[in-house]
Amino acid sequence: MGLNLLLSTNHIVIHSYSPVADFLLVVMCLLALLLIRQTFIKQSRTFRIFKACFALLFIAAVSNIAFYYADLFSRQNTLLWILRAVYHISLLSLFCLYIAYLKILIVFPKNIGRKYTFLSFAILVVTGVADLASPLTGWGFHQDHYGIWYENILSTPFMVGYLLYLAVILFLLVRYRRRLPTALFHMLIFTETVCGLIVVMEAAMNTTSFLATTYFLPLLVVLYMLHANAYDPKTGALGSASLDEYLRQQRQTAQDTYYLCLRFDMDFEYVMTEEMGKLFYSFWTDYFRKGMLFNPSTSFFVLAVDSHNIPDATERAVSLIKKVFQKYYEEYKLPYKLVLFDHLDFCENLEQFYEVFNYFSEKVAQNSYRVFGEEDYQTYKEMHYVKSQLKDIAEHGSLDDERILVYCQPVRNVHTGTYDTAESLMRLRLPQTGLVFPDRFIPLAEKYGYIHRLSMIILNKTCRQIKQMQDEGYQISRVSVNLSVEELGEKDFMEEFKSIVRATGIDFHTIAVEFTESQNDTEYELVQECVSEFKQLGVCTYLDDFGTGYSNFDRILSLKLDVVKFDRSLLLMADQDANSRFMLDYFSTAFERLGYKVLYEGVETDAQEELCIISHADYLQGYKFSKPIPIEELPRFLTRG
Repeated sequence: MGLNLLLSTNHIVIHSYSPVADFLLVVMCLLALLLIRQTFIKQSRTFRIFKACFALLFIAAVSNIAFYYADLFSRQNTLLWILRAVYHISLLSLFCLYIAYLKILIVFPKNIGRKYTFLSFAILVVTGVADLASPLTGWGFHQDHYGIWYENILSTPFMVGYLLYLAVILFLLVRYRRRLPTALFHMLIFTETVCGLIVVMEAAMNTTSFLATTYFLPLLVVLYMLHANAYDPKTGALGSASLDEYLRQQRQTAQDTYYLCLRFDMDFEYVMTEEMGKLFYSFWTDYFRKGMLFNPSTSFFVLAVDSHNIPDATERAVSLIKKVFQKYYEEYKLPYKLVLFDHLDFCENLEQFYEVFNYFSEKVAQNSYRVFGEEDYQTYKEMHYVKSQLKDIAEHGSLDDERILVYCQPVRNVHTGTYDTAESLMRLRLPQTGLVFPDRFIPLAEKYGYIHRLSMIILNKTCRQIKQMQDEGYQISRVSVNLSVEELGEKDFMEEFKSIVRATGIDFHTIAVEFTESQNDTEYELVQECVSEFKQLGVCTYLDDFGTGYSNFDRILSLKLDVVKFDRSLLLMADQDANSRFMLDYFSTAFERLGYKVLYEGVETDAQEELCIISHADYLQGYKFSKPIPIEELPRFLTRG
């Protein structure tokens, strides 16, 4: 392209062209692609276009070099024409990809984006076809009537396409500059200006040695400013975006990888010193030379090791921790947790990786480590599945969700000897796991904010069952449902509660609510406000789990609840210890005199039942009377009247 070509006796002589620049360009393209691979840049749509640009530029440079040597050592005119066409079409296609990249970066409206797409393809097709036909038309790379191949840099279809594309790109940059980062806009304008000057100077000197290089310069600017994932000079680690892409690639290739994860557990944001960073880097690399080190957040480090290269990774890691890491800990005193595990075939991105690490780290003591295996992964997968189901239930919003089951435990009235109340309990029935008990999903629901929707589903189903039992003539005073303190602060909580109860047609006094004791002033005020509203409605209120942890007697009394539920732990201690029995009798007597009803839960033996009755019990609940049952079976314990 852009060469003055004269035919000698045997072959074409190329004036003022040196393949050195194209050789250098081939090396730079390969180096860029290698850097991209080593830094795990996220494979977005724009970046895939970006990599295609490097590939086309590589093809263009190779074809130009091949053209030069074909001229020196071959007399095949067809081969020369093909190589020249490949060179031109590759460079024109590069411009087409540039516009596609800019279109995504600028974020055009669809109708405008389609116009520029059509324009860029139109230029490619028209100038490309004209270039291919140049031996026939005599415009561009062609033979004259003497059979001499000839090409004028200023008069070729390719140069027309080059100038048209350059004009379109400059127009887009200037017209939509406010949609681009300011620094990027200035650098691209500067780079395109420099590239234009290079082309002009080469035309004046009758050469095109550096023409393909002008395509590389804008790519270099974009790579550095938009896609670069730099290594941290302190630790030699890559950042969060690199780890995210690394995990995606490992998932796609199903490659076995061993992970060593370190988190510094401090109350402040730890900034590693230069000295500590170098020490940290050498600490890892002395044992794992082929590992990839990532630093996705300030105090979190991940070393990823290919298990095929280091089959004894676990043994090495444990040896590293015992022999070296503990020594450094004694010197620097930085609190930490170390989590070690092998390949994560279920982990697709950084968000999931954080979730896995946090789940495992909860099981690791401070300033220690633990190696996790297949059984732990299975437990995590089950937890993750339950969490995903809870999320779906919460987002689906149906009060009749079939995955939520209502169980209940009948409560015996000591004074009448009958069962006229019960506590509703929650279960999950999921497709993959079957029945799931509360200890496996209630903490998850509370942690991730799904508990309120579950409580409303249980309330709805409990109220419906109460209505059905009443319609069938069964005597039921009330059934209690558990509420967490956190959900009391939900917007429109009381309105939603009242709406559900009223929709089922039961009286408010046939439903009860259970709270655990508030832990701080904010929770206390929230509970106090809700208890007052519940009392106005006629809803019975329970204090659940009395006796677990610290109890503020004044606060409990000021809430003016109806029923106090003594936790099973108090009963077990009183059954074995005289002092605990004294405390049980003391509190139960106090509550009785103050007008509270006392309910003991966890009653399993005759002796415990007798102790509860002596200790002013009004209600008894426990396996001695019934294990939790589906609420549909509750009528077996009720009387009709």
